[in-house]
Amino acid sequence: MEDESRTADGRRRWQHWTEEQARAALQELAMSGVSMAKFAAIKGVSAQRIAYWKKRLADAGSPGFVGVDVSTAVTSAGAHIEIVFDGITVRFPEVVHPKRVAELVDALTRRRRGC
Repeated sequence: MEDESRTADGRRRWQHWTEEQARAALQELAMSGVSMAKFAAIKGVSAQRIAYWKKRLADAGSPGFVGVDVSTAVTSAGAHIEIVFDGITVRFPEVVHPKRVAELVDALTRRRRGC
């Protein structure tokens, strides 16, 4: 039976990483104490692959826009909007002007970047 990790001419077949595999590899790298190049050589992958996933997963943690359908929002007196960001929870009445919400999100983003 032919080895599925090799091509017909014996070269190693390139395999995609899932996000889970990449996270596990990056965690292992962090715990290993070796350089990225050394770790890549040990694992038999390119250092570029590890660098790519490191950047991609770091970018995934960046804040982004989340759309909210307000047409179905509860309009009772206790209705509120809650923003949880970087360990901070901010709760305010849903009647707050969208400009104030945008200012709050901007302030949280600047705080995270250290501006």
